[in-house]
Amino acid sequence: MASFHGHLYGGAAVSAAAGLGVDSLGWARPDQVLALFVLGVAGGLLPDIDADNSTPVRILFTLLGVAAAFLVSLSLVDGISLVERILLWGAVFLLVRFGLFEAFARFTVHRGIWHSWLAGAFVTLGTVAAAYRLAGSSAWEAWLAGGFVALGYLTHLCLDEIASVDLRNNRVKRSFGTALKPFSLDSPAASVAMFLGALACFYLTPTAAPVIAAVKGLHLDWLSFSLPHPLG
Repeated sequence: MASFHGHLYGGAAVSAAAGLGVDSLGWARPDQVLALFVLGVAGGLLPDIDADNSTPVRILFTLLGVAAAFLVSLSLVDGISLVERILLWGAVFLLVRFGLFEAFARFTVHRGIWHSWLAGAFVTLGTVAAAYRLAGSSAWEAWLAGGFVALGYLTHLCLDEIASVDLRNNRVKRSFGTALKPFSLDSPAASVAMFLGALACFYLTPTAAPVIAAVKGLHLDWLSFSLPHPLG
């Protein structure tokens, strides 16, 4: 499979190209393009969260631990002292960073369900739903955010498949076919659970009407550019 740096640079290159394209089309402001670029790079690292000792999974659970600790401790401002809040913050962080991480590592297998189209759909729809429901983004902004995560995610899976082919020695590695798969046949329960999660996220997503309108507009612009002018 591709290395961490390969996924990082690959996701960055594809996300940068997509960001420039979005900017040229006027689909997002410059500050939004930067945020979309970050989401694309993050999406390019997400499939490796099932690797117990990978850099992405350590970063992810550290950030989750910090976010959960602040959410819990800040919600309990009244009734407890500063020292108690600090102790609570530390307890929640350790619980998420190490306790939740150990549980996640125990029930996941590298190159399993997270290396699949289904996982890509789950993460994409989850991003769209979170951007719309939690971050207050518009429907267009939410779908654009999900699109960049999906682009990065698929880039990761494609790079893993490309790395499975050894052109120098004219052979195909045993890992070939384990990344670009619809779902995990080895983990049917996990596949069903992720499918249900994707359906739940889809239910929470906003209307895709702005996306459809943008695609139709882009198609019409391309036709008007490619067809000869009627007066020409």
